Order: sequence, then C-alpha cells, then structure tokens
Amino acid sequence: MATSCTARGSGCASCERGSRAEALTSVGTSKSGNHDGGGQQAAAGDFVALTDPDPLIAWGLRSVELADKRLLDDCFSTLAEPLSDYTFSQLYTWRNSLRILWKMIRGHLCVFANGTGDLTLLMPPIGDTGSDAALAEAFDLMNTYNARRAVLDRSRVEYVSAELLRRLDPSKLSVAPMGGDYIYDVNRMIDLAGGDLASKRQAKNRFMRNHSYRVEDYSAPAHREACLALLERWRVHQDAQHCEEPDASGLKRSKESTATALCLETAQTLAMKGIVVYVGDELRGFTFGEYLGRDQSSITIEKTCLQTRGLAQFIFSEFCRTCWRDRPLVNVGDDWGLETLAWTKQSYRPVNRLEKFVVRRQATTMASAA
Repeated sequence: MATSCTARGSGCASCERGSRAEALTSVGTSKSGNHDGGGQQAAAGDFVALTDPDPLIAWGLRSVELADKRLLDDCFSTLAEPLSDYTFSQLYTWRNSLRILWKMIRGHLCVFANGTGDLTLLMPPIGDTGSDAALAEAFDLMNTYNARRAVLDRSRVEYVSAELLRRLDPSKLSVAPMGGDYIYDVNRMIDLAGGDLASKRQAKNRFMRNHSYRVEDYSAPAHREACLALLERWRVHQDAQHCEEPDASGLKRSKESTATALCLETAQTLAMKGIVVYVGDELRGFTFGEYLGRDQSSITIEKTCLQTRGLAQFIFSEFCRTCWRDRPLVNVGDDWGLETLAWTKQSYRPVNRLEKFVVRRQATTMASAA
C-alpha cells in the first residue's frame, strides 16, 4: 500500500519540484480460499507441489473483494495509530497493481503482495495477541514461495508501523527504516498562515484571482471520464519528463494509474470523499481521501493539470477545508524515497512523521528456516 509496494504506498507526485509545481499525496502498496480464523494451520512444505502454477491460491490466500470490507475494516479499527497504508480502500484500489492477497493466520489479518514475482507481507499481522506466531507462519509461506523462485532474500514485511513493531519480538528480526507518513495540522493547511507557508498561500491566492473556477463533490457518473482523461495526460507528461529514469519509475507510474482508475470507479462504494476542480468548463484537478483512525484524515490521491499554476496548492487546501476540518490532523502518506516529493512534503511543515519500517528475519533465522 501503499506504496507502495514495493511500488506503493506512498508516493505519487501529481507534479514535481522540477516543474516548480507541487503535490503532496501518495497513493498509496489482487483466489478463492477459506478464512482460517485461527484454526489449524498446515506446514509450509505441505501446501502444494512445486509444479502447481499458482500455489498461493492453494495456500488459502485470496484476492481483496468488496465483500471483505467489513471484516478488514474491523481489523484496522483496532489500531490506535494506523498508517495511511492500513485501510481497506488502499488494499482494494491497489489490488490489481500489486496483486494483493490476504489470509487470516492464527486470528491475524495477513496481507501479501505478489506483484513483482516475489511474495512479501504488505504490513505486519494484525490481531490481538500472538503476533510472533502469525508472523513466523507468514514467513514460512514467503520463504517457500520465494525459495522456489530463487529470490529467498526478498521475503520481508513492509510498511511496519511503530505500533505494530512493538507487538513483535525483535530478537530474531532485522529492522530498517523506510520513511514515514507526513502529518499536518489541518487548520494550517486550510489557512496556510505564517511566513513558512507564505509561498503556498500566495500560489493558492494567485490561482483564485486568475481563474474562473468551481469545485464539485466527485460523482462517478458526472466526473469519471474527465478524470480518466486528466490521469492519462498526467501519465504521458510524467513519462516524457522522466524518460531518462530507470524503467522501474515508469512501472510505478503505470501501477499508480491503474490504482487511481479503480478508485475513480469505486470511490463511493469505498466511502471515500473526493472533489474535482473545473477551470472554465475543463476539469483540471481531482483529489480523494478518507478518515483514518481516530484523529486523522488521509489524502490518498491528488492529480492536477501541471500547467495550471497554484492549482495544486488550492485543491489541497480546499479539500482540507471542505471535507476534513473535523479531524485535527491530515496524513498525506510518505514520499516513496523520491527527493523531490520529500522536499515538497517537508515544505508544508509537518507536525509529525509516522515512522515506517521494513522487517526481515535475521540471516541465521532464514538459514535455519531454509
């Protein structure tokens, strides 16, 4: 989810510092099978023969479907300080881009990603007690799958929050930082007050002075096609601007576009809020978000016309004002490790960062497991 992913979770710049435009958000980490519910588990070596074309299905991993929303929402609702990656909407919209699958292991929600040829955990097991046992079993699954593909070193858990990390025994784990969600005071994002936000405020006000615009709540029948057209223009522009970058960057943008398109189709069903901005009769920006935990909102997608100066600052501030002022904090995800996106997100003066970690088994543990 994020993220990223391996590609997800958290960093999709709708525009970048190199073009002097700004965006904050990420987007932001996919058959059948039975819920285990903590029942008897099979050993990893007993699951399937090596020749099985898709052992994940036989192991009880299942795709994320709309019918799963209530169960997964209940799991996420137990967290005191969830990351932006820990929502059903993020799993659902990224399910195809990352091939997201899930399974209940020893009463814990375990979410896997299989979009790059390996098998990883997209977040730690989420449950009341016994997280170490659930994690051990999840590692057995990952190691069995990855060893058969000669990528055993890719077994890992991404998007690990500090809250969930504390539930695990660190003695057999290797923990490394992987950035963190940027958190802002929502009232400051509405007013953009103070000298440190003066450039944002001026850009927003310049957009409002120079353009005849209107803001509408997102409706798929009214806005989806125009949003998809804007999304395609954004992707083509970004691909052209970054043609010298490694192919992985273009793949990330492609996966992000797929996830965004699914959000445009299912936003209402997923209980996401969205707004669109017209300049004249042309739709030039859209953004989506959702409630997160007890005191946050999470802005998951923002796309704007890169040639319309000040629109990125306006749409973010306006979205906070119209939809999220009832929550004190707004979360815009992490920066995907992109320097330009990190610069932009830091320039809005976050009041906090929610740390994220990558967790692996220590080498000695992996060797004995193998």
